[in-house]
Amino acid sequence: MRTLSTLRIFGMLLLGLSISLAAPAQEKDSLYRLELSGFVDLYYGQNFEDSESGSRFPFLYNHNRQNQFAVNLALIRASLEAGRFRANLGLQQGTYAQDNYSAEPKALRWIHEANLGYALNAQKTVWLDAGVLPSHIGFENAVSTENLTLSRSIIAENSPYFETGVKLGWQKSERWYFALLYLNGWQRIRAIPGRSNPSFGTQATFSPSNSLTLNWSTFVGTDQNREAGTSLYFSNFYLDWTPAEGWRIIAGLDAGKRTIELEADRNWWGMSAILQRKFSQRFASAIRYEYYHDPFQAIAASNVNEGIQTGGLSLNGDVKISPALTFRLEGRWLQAPSEFNLGLSSGESSNFFLLGSLALSLN
Repeated sequence: MRTLSTLRIFGMLLLGLSISLAAPAQEKDSLYRLELSGFVDLYYGQNFEDSESGSRFPFLYNHNRQNQFAVNLALIRASLEAGRFRANLGLQQGTYAQDNYSAEPKALRWIHEANLGYALNAQKTVWLDAGVLPSHIGFENAVSTENLTLSRSIIAENSPYFETGVKLGWQKSERWYFALLYLNGWQRIRAIPGRSNPSFGTQATFSPSNSLTLNWSTFVGTDQNREAGTSLYFSNFYLDWTPAEGWRIIAGLDAGKRTIELEADRNWWGMSAILQRKFSQRFASAIRYEYYHDPFQAIAASNVNEGIQTGGLSLNGDVKISPALTFRLEGRWLQAPSEFNLGLSSGESSNFFLLGSLALSLN
């Protein structure tokens, strides 16, 4: 009943948003710009190896229900820019919010983003932003239609989607962007309970041409209080390349280390490579190869006392039914060296999952 009530609330808000977006355009005050948008992603996933349980892997946080219809993300956003100030607010619900924000109080799971920013120079190339921010790590986010594949790479699922703190960003030129971040932890809204040390992040983006972007992001900090004696050191690199019209390649590499007092370091790494072919404005397809290696459960969740070690392929097809409506279908196969390295106790060392999504975007 609570889920139905939540969906009714979002339905009413989206209806109001669609009416406001469809209203005749009026002259806007040149001193500010207000943008509203909405997004809903309805999905169904069929697991061919497991027809009993209602959820998939413990290390996946998007489209993680199986053999049932569900809403992955229902999102309403408002963005305001006025002079040298800007603000963003996003409210969300869905299985993504339930799974990926499970460590947060229920009231905070509604927050997709909530931040304020101020331009430190008249050219608006240096910004100071504070609040709940989109992650500075990786090339995938929670809005499925903004990614080349329907499901997220394992490296994306096990690195932050959001972060809370202060970000100093500098658009040095059309080619270079830099950022420094002071954060309260690894993907957290609420501060870590008890005494905790601060966390830090960096980002450097280089675009030598309109067809190529290189990005390097880092994180140094923790996800636990000071008494736990653990620290995280993490690096992410990716390239985004458009070699020819209709073709796009994105490849990413993650590497991390968890240090624990009086224990051996726990290292992990993962990679993902995606090739997309856009046949027209309406039709596209993408193939992905990925591998993830976390043998000591440094960061990825597991239901058994074994680390996550798996590789796999996925293939998806996308159909843009209308400017606002997109249908996507994806087959994803994962293969592990043993029956427990998928983090399950089912006795299976491989998994094939068929995922379908119908997404509505209002801008």
